[in-house]
Amino acid sequence: MRSEYTYRDIDMKNQGQLNIDRWDFLPTLHLSYNCPEGNQVMASYTRQIRRPRGWVLEPFITWSDNYNVRRENPNLLPEYIDSYELGYQKEFNEKHSVSAELYYHISENEIKRVRSVWRDNIMLTTFENVGTEYRLGTELRLATQQTEWWESDLVGNFYDYRIKGELNNREFDRGTFTWSVRWNNIFNVGENTRIQLNPSYDSHEFEAQEVEKSEFELDGAITPIVMLDIT
Repeated sequence: MRSEYTYRDIDMKNQGQLNIDRWDFLPTLHLSYNCPEGNQVMASYTRQIRRPRGWVLEPFITWSDNYNVRRENPNLLPEYIDSYELGYQKEFNEKHSVSAELYYHISENEIKRVRSVWRDNIMLTTFENVGTEYRLGTELRLATQQTEWWESDLVGNFYDYRIKGELNNREFDRGTFTWSVRWNNIFNVGENTRIQLNPSYDSHEFEAQEVEKSEFELDGAITPIVMLDIT
């Protein structure tokens, strides 16, 4: 059990005063059972808090360009996330393992970027607590060491996403099935060089006011390993 105390006092000239004086209680429970032949079953519940960043609380108008302004929101509440997870893991040997996880996440006071018309031909961007977000899905993972010089980690995440709330005094309820895949690869080239290649793909996802399009990324890195002999 973790408890956190938050005190915040914001005094804005000509705009009033905002105060927060609050205790938050964040329980966590993790259970695991080791079965014969490298099998393991796990279950957990966690409650987390995600506070808005400081710059998101500034209530001032900031011009981005001639057609866009930004105003943050000092009245934002923190997000509270309840996570229920049930997992299974099988280790075949030191080089190969598979795991599967079933999860259900509930996020209250979800903070989203919101756009509206401020003046003629000028858009206003701000942040709002728009409602509650739900994710029900499964994550599958395969970790292998193909050879002495190649290690890979393939992860697939498949879930039903839904968000319910109120925006601009209108209720909304949006959802979709979405998924993502990432493939992490490590290549040990010789004794002193490591190469990483990590392709990933995220399918589309609905938000409160918009749709995030699908996205493919490829990250890579080359890391030289330097051995120092200090005597």
